[in-house]
Amino acid sequence: MVVKTDVCAFAETKVYPGHGIRFIRKDGQVLVFASSKSRAMYNDRKKPGKLVWTQTWRRLNKKGKTTVSTKRRTRRAHKVVRAVGAMTADEILRRRATRPTATAKTQKIKDIRERRRQDRAARRAAKRNRGAARQSGGAARNIASRGR
Repeated sequence: MVVKTDVCAFAETKVYPGHGIRFIRKDGQVLVFASSKSRAMYNDRKKPGKLVWTQTWRRLNKKGKTTVSTKRRTRRAHKVVRAVGAMTADEILRRRATRPTATAKTQKIKDIRERRRQDRAARRAAKRNRGAARQSGGAARNIASRGR
């Protein structure tokens, strides 16, 4: 069974049959109040949005309603291979297929790093040899100068 309820003109609460106060304004509009408190506040020209116990205040301050937000699915753009300049789509796909694999790339990088290490080691060894030759030459000079 469905019960016909009215809504309070001030507090926006449900007013069940046999309850509440009906007030007819001069312009003929019928207002229904849930309680004498609501009617008194309306007559005092209070703003329902400033009173915490009204539904208007609860709606303005986002109280009560808990809506579960559903995560929207984002559509991903499908990549379409098109001809670019003089290259056809088939040629682009063929070149992509012949690209070096990740292991081949890592192997190339390892080879380059190893070569750099060897070069650095060779440069350091050459520097050490030059430094040792200078020191021995300098020591001989010092000894010769002392002997005078």
